[in-house]
Amino acid sequence: MTRPESFRPESPQRELSREPTQYVTIGIDREIFAIEVGNVREILDLQPIARLPHAPAFLVGMIDVRGQGVPTIDLRLKLGLPPATATEHTRILVLDVPIDGTPLTIGVIADRVIEVTALSDQALEAPPRVGGRWRSDCIQAIGRANGGFVIVFDVVRLFSSDAAVLLTHPGEAA
Repeated sequence: MTRPESFRPESPQRELSREPTQYVTIGIDREIFAIEVGNVREILDLQPIARLPHAPAFLVGMIDVRGQGVPTIDLRLKLGLPPATATEHTRILVLDVPIDGTPLTIGVIADRVIEVTALSDQALEAPPRVGGRWRSDCIQAIGRANGGFVIVFDVVRLFSSDAAVLLTHPGEAA
């Protein structure tokens, strides 16, 4: 897989380097996605989620992480996929996402966490300009790992449009 010369990852937290970057790979439906390890604070088993009234459908509620209320998003709903019943493999990834220079802590629900894998810049290419089953504006790159494709999220783009909603709801849960 070759990377076009004009390809440059657009995420501000990522710059081209010679060292491979570590990613947490997650499964959502039949797809494999990746989130840069530097954005992942921790991975939790699914736990009770306090629902938030009048919140957008993708914002399923709040979880308690060592005394901190963390807004939690269902990635399936965020990507426009249908909801799914949780299984023993369902996990919550607690992420720190830099929005306008300030880290926003959010939980994201994934069907499963697969592994941590390294992807070099040479293994990544620009996402295709064709449509897909999910929002393509939040894709930073497409890579290959373990014989398949991995869709690398641009977490800043994925969550920046929701920052106002995510920042107003935590106080309401108290």
